[in-house]
Amino acid sequence: MTTEEQQIKEALFQAFRDDHATLGRGLYDLRLAVDGKNASLAKTIAERINNECGPHIAFEEKDFYPALDPFLSADEVTALYEAHDDGYELLASVLNIDDGEPITEERRGALMASIEKMEAHVADCGELFGAMGGLSTAEQRELLARLEGWRRQAPQWTDLRTQTPTPGL
Repeated sequence: MTTEEQQIKEALFQAFRDDHATLGRGLYDLRLAVDGKNASLAKTIAERINNECGPHIAFEEKDFYPALDPFLSADEVTALYEAHDDGYELLASVLNIDDGEPITEERRGALMASIEKMEAHVADCGELFGAMGGLSTAEQRELLARLEGWRRQAPQWTDLRTQTPTPGL
């Protein structure tokens, strides 16, 4: 592997690690706010996740998952998109809490379950690094450029309502 190929691979892997660490920290902070029933803080954190993670979600759904389609089963690809749907629902649920409205014990339980599902998705994404290795250097270079493009566009996660595609199409 040439130095350039190694640099591209490392840059793409590092971008993934950074983005998933950002989401992981956000989910941890959201967990603490929801567990403490602090609706105002939970909304602030959800908005931060919405803004900071939107570009990566757009990249995964529009570029990365389609590139991995040949390396993963249809069920695996579908599960990835469905996890993003779950994340969308989590953010929308928190962002739609009316100002001054308390987080009831029932709502806390539902939100905590959603946070746990998203934390599992973040952990599972580490396995995608292996599949990414099956991509050519040119494909990895293109993916890195597309991720950087999404970062410049800066869409919010909630602007990307996932319509789970059928893998292989």
